[in-house]
Amino acid sequence: MTRASTARDLTDIEVIGFDADDTLWVSEDTFHSAEQRFFELLEPHTPDGIDLRAALTATERANLPISGYGVKAFTLSMVQAAVTVSDGRVPADVIGELVGIGHSMLTGPVQLLPHVPEVLAAVGPSYRLVLITKGDLVHQTRKITTSGLEHHFEHVEVVLEKDPETYGRILRHIDVAPERFCMVGNSVRSDILPVIELGAHGVHVPYHLTWEHELVEQHEEEFVELDSLAGLPQLFGGG
Repeated sequence: MTRASTARDLTDIEVIGFDADDTLWVSEDTFHSAEQRFFELLEPHTPDGIDLRAALTATERANLPISGYGVKAFTLSMVQAAVTVSDGRVPADVIGELVGIGHSMLTGPVQLLPHVPEVLAAVGPSYRLVLITKGDLVHQTRKITTSGLEHHFEHVEVVLEKDPETYGRILRHIDVAPERFCMVGNSVRSDILPVIELGAHGVHVPYHLTWEHELVEQHEEEFVELDSLAGLPQLFGGG
């Protein structure tokens, strides 16, 4: 990833936007664990020659326009894929366990990532902070309110998609020009490229796991990349 953008580019920033999942707290790890259990459960009921990972991924992609993002959509895709790959012969107890996995994901505690509270406390006094997250409204709202971080943000948005149109609407709502806005997140596809297209700034903080749908193989845009969120206050002049 490029590091061509510098702190000098960020001197006029007024508002910093933060992604939530895998930027402020753990998310993809739980999906990864659920996928592994899905493969274990379905392997005995799947004919030879079926790629379970490809089947689940294809089902998720096909369902995005219907059910969107989040645990509920993922659970539905697991159940649908289980029925499809087994030609309808998947046992009821397997379906029951898949539903149980989804329920556990929805009700599990929020696990904050390192440095998050300290970073928000450091930059909050000097910048307006907003939270922009994608997914299921009920689940994301629960995570926000139980995380203990909600008070840092003057505005919170749970959106169906992170694209230039959505970011543009949010920037107009919070009354900030694109050049004075910077988005911080772990996904180049969702957190960085759409805001750069608007003329805003992006700071990429990679996470060790990335959902396949969020991967971007090639891009020409330049943005800051940090090894850890802990470097954010220094990037913004000490917060």
